[in-house]
Amino acid sequence: MRARAHGTLTSVMAPAGLPPSRAAGTQYGIAADVLSSQARAPAPAFDPTAIHKLCPTCGQRYAESFANCPADGTRLVAADDLVGMTLSGAYRIVRVLGEGAMARVYEAQHVRMGGKRFAIKALHPEIAGHPDIVARFKREAEAAASIESPHVIGVYDVDRAPDGRAFIVSEFLDGKELGDHLVHIGKMPAGFAVRIVRQLCQALAAAHAKGVIHRDMKPENVFLTGDLARPTAKVLDFGISKLDDRGGASITKTGMVLGTPAFMAPEQARGERVDHRIDIYAVGAILYTLLTGRRPFDREDQAQTLLAVMEEIPPRPRALEPSIPDELELVIQRAMAKSAADRFQTMTQLHDALAPWDSGDPAAPSAGAAGSAPLAGLAARRAPTTLSGTTSLAQGFARPLLVAFAIAGGIWLLVGAASTIGAIVRLSRGGGPRAELTAAESALVYLGLTAALATPFALLYRHVRRSVWDDGYQVMELLPIVRDPVLFGLGAYGFVSLLLRATLSAADLAAPEWDVALGVIGLVATAAAALLRKRPRRASAVRPTLV
Repeated sequence: MRARAHGTLTSVMAPAGLPPSRAAGTQYGIAADVLSSQARAPAPAFDPTAIHKLCPTCGQRYAESFANCPADGTRLVAADDLVGMTLSGAYRIVRVLGEGAMARVYEAQHVRMGGKRFAIKALHPEIAGHPDIVARFKREAEAAASIESPHVIGVYDVDRAPDGRAFIVSEFLDGKELGDHLVHIGKMPAGFAVRIVRQLCQALAAAHAKGVIHRDMKPENVFLTGDLARPTAKVLDFGISKLDDRGGASITKTGMVLGTPAFMAPEQARGERVDHRIDIYAVGAILYTLLTGRRPFDREDQAQTLLAVMEEIPPRPRALEPSIPDELELVIQRAMAKSAADRFQTMTQLHDALAPWDSGDPAAPSAGAAGSAPLAGLAARRAPTTLSGTTSLAQGFARPLLVAFAIAGGIWLLVGAASTIGAIVRLSRGGGPRAELTAAESALVYLGLTAALATPFALLYRHVRRSVWDDGYQVMELLPIVRDPVLFGLGAYGFVSLLLRATLSAADLAAPEWDVALGVIGLVATAAAALLRKRPRRASAVRPTLV
């Protein structure tokens, strides 16, 4: 079996793009441990020829690629010190399943339980004496063992081998890694992908309830067991997870970047103190990947990927896969919101929001029977955050309406300001018939206002186009912020204008004072609506667990 090399570090992490396929049919329950390079001495890159095979007949050693001895045809076995050894008086090591930078994973059989199979992960001997690595290794066992969920890898024991190496005993899984499965099929229909992701939500909800944050959720840390047509998902590798450290010292320090860049939340990429909502972001990114066949951010190197995670928004899922329902795209984009306060605040909220698309049928069309689920119903499950009064508006109409209100607001601002400036000039000239602006003066006013407004409008357009437009959730949040001031301003201006026309004569109404008054009223109404629409910083629905 080919050794498995995992790719998650602090600053040198998983390769860009979808991961290369690993050995098909990998059957073990613990992913190889990968830790911060800041927490250990640099280790050499993984060499697939490092795990040699041994011929039990002639004693010759061969590279991992050999299956049988070229000399006598005997089936080769792994040349490993632990293979054949019985650990803790119970677990007989049968073979090597895979290897990472920090540990090797073995298949073991229990000597007193009818040969029941387990997966054992043991630290490499050369790093087994490093206290930080050993502490984090034990932390992985504690984190996984504390979680009660059918969708979390079962961890049963932690001990030391005779040579002093720490090892973890976990359940042995038959199936396929989600990352490998995705490489094989390319992308998944909505119902199938949502069913898997909702199982991840259940697993992480149980973890968060115990104060455990995974911090490295990605397809490579999810294992599919059972029938791959309707699999059971298991969350693996709590190697860089975080337990609630109340009353104890934390192994992880603020400023350390842990995880895989393409699935990191922005605050995690910046090395800030984080809470359970980084797992919500990562699960949203996993769903994005399953539905589109592409990671949200896929750059040439890890530094560029981290920068993109912090500053950019990923392409719209529907731009990559048009069959994704509008409302499901909105759920993904909200889970992946740049600000943790804008995301779903608990895994349960995300789990419930995905319910309409959980068909569980891999043959179902991507749109699914729930593809037309009303947005109002979706928003009703989104406590504490709502869509700011636009829940009855389909996402598909949000962008055209945003453009329409932006254009209307720009015209209203230009015409209203020009009318007010013209009225002020007329007042300065005495307000008589001869005080009217000439055509040239009016054109000059409009040209000056256009030049003054061009720069801020261009900057606003650039910001919306780069950071908002492809994110349906942000578009729907921005729409009422633009819409309400425009409607309030125009409404107040029109209402007062009609009131003046009903109460004043035509001669009195022509006085420039009323143009100034109408301009001020419209401006005040617009400013008041904008202030009322200013979004307050949302508080988490639950007390966050800080790292």
